[in-house]
Amino acid sequence: MAAKFHRSKMNRRQFLRLLGLTGTGIALSPVLSACSGQSAPPPTTAAQATSAPAPTATPTPQPLPQSVVIAYNDEIKTLEPHKVSRNLTQLSPHRSIWDPFRDQDRNLVYQPGVIKNVNWAPDADLTLDVEVQQGIKFHNGDDLTAEDVAFSFQRMQTEGFAYAGIWRRITQIDMKDEFNLRLTLDRYDPSIMAWMGFLNALVIPKKYFEEVGEEGFLQNPVGSGPYKFKEFVAGSHLTLEAFEDYWRGPAAIKTVTFEIVTDATARAAAIEAGTADLTLEIPIADFERLSSLPDLKGVAQPVTDVAVLFVAPYFEPFGDERVRLALHYALDKKSIVDNVLLGFGIPVSTTEAPQYMAYPEDYTFPYDPDKARELLAEAGYTPDNPLKITVFSTNGFKTRDFEVMQAAVEMWRQVGVEAEIETVTIPQFFELRNTAQLKSLALYFWSNATGDPINSVALSNFPPSPFSAFKGDVDYTGLKDELTEKLAPIFSERDEAKRIAAAKEGAIYVVEHGLMIPLYQVVSPIVMKKNLQYEPYPQGWLVPYDMKWT
Repeated sequence: MAAKFHRSKMNRRQFLRLLGLTGTGIALSPVLSACSGQSAPPPTTAAQATSAPAPTATPTPQPLPQSVVIAYNDEIKTLEPHKVSRNLTQLSPHRSIWDPFRDQDRNLVYQPGVIKNVNWAPDADLTLDVEVQQGIKFHNGDDLTAEDVAFSFQRMQTEGFAYAGIWRRITQIDMKDEFNLRLTLDRYDPSIMAWMGFLNALVIPKKYFEEVGEEGFLQNPVGSGPYKFKEFVAGSHLTLEAFEDYWRGPAAIKTVTFEIVTDATARAAAIEAGTADLTLEIPIADFERLSSLPDLKGVAQPVTDVAVLFVAPYFEPFGDERVRLALHYALDKKSIVDNVLLGFGIPVSTTEAPQYMAYPEDYTFPYDPDKARELLAEAGYTPDNPLKITVFSTNGFKTRDFEVMQAAVEMWRQVGVEAEIETVTIPQFFELRNTAQLKSLALYFWSNATGDPINSVALSNFPPSPFSAFKGDVDYTGLKDELTEKLAPIFSERDEAKRIAAAKEGAIYVVEHGLMIPLYQVVSPIVMKKNLQYEPYPQGWLVPYDMKWT
């Protein structure tokens, strides 16, 4: 067994900057001291007193901080709002600059946003009536209208954009007036309204974009969100300033900096040193210690991300279903959660987490290493002829992601499989998946804040989906057409009960045919300054607008 271990690189200057050791030195908070160096005067009596004591000076209250520094766990490759794939954590900076079409609260319930109301039209099939919130301004002072919403829909339909396949379901956009429009779809889509508050569904200004062009827009992005763009240094940081004319009211935090710190240990060091005010996905072995420090607090937040292993259908040994299933039977997920993640996870048997609409409560895929050995032997693999696989894994993107894969490699070794790990970033994973270059298996954290099965089992496995592993012409599983037929009702069935039932069946089908290996629902360790008030979201994104100092 050979494991390729790659640590995220950080140069000395970046590390020292995180620890506050550059410039003029370590910044210390002002401290009021009671040590004056003078001894206390002796007590006096009324007869001795010759004058009234001098009034005691009242200490001046220290002003609350105006800024927040986030030690951020992912690269920010680009500020492009629509073009590239992202998960929900990666959306944190973008949702600060641009408003989504619809908002979503911590209970995964959709709320009015830029789109105030959206409903199926009573007088036309496959048609949505959309009302846009009035009184919203972009950062450059322009008013946001239905024209900007329509333009944003149209841009997201661009060939090659990450979610173009979703938005191309809108075949016609009719402007009714300045704040109302009508969308016509090519077919019924029960999730289209949820998509308006999901992933890259962000509103950009039509007039400004057309004036400066795409390049100018990315150099100086303008949105209607609570924060304006100030500075972006690739590989280092993104700094945003509060937009005082934000339609929901100006943010309490006036400056937000996303420091790019892809190494989990460095993030823990930054929060402990006090140079970061909040961080996430730290080494869980440090969570309890850091949370107990007098100026810090920790939150263990279950999020709507599920760790899964994508199965490459073009990896020739996976033409035998017994091989695919053996790799799943060999994994003791409870042990991984208990011993590797130290409880920061919830084992799952399918792509559906407990909060999802299509969660099959009564289904469990068992841990059975003897069954794994049996299936591998039936498939012709022996100690002299072991199955050899390569697993792609992130390293530090999520808590102990790489260590989870190390544990999986050991579990596979115990049933006779030789596995090696290659480290990839999330952008690299997207590129490899989209170009049919996954080698065998690939760890990914699938985000589905909507809870709808379209955005979990369907889009992650439906062969025509841009997000499935079925790319190119090679399919050794032989199940591409059958899987397509099995998952199709999740997209089209209008009877909701039947649609959810079909999704549960589809989720079980995917697992029992070894087409994806679900591992666990993520529990995210978040640590912040004790006097920073912030309630995390189960979606996994960070919302600086909700933060304030106390």
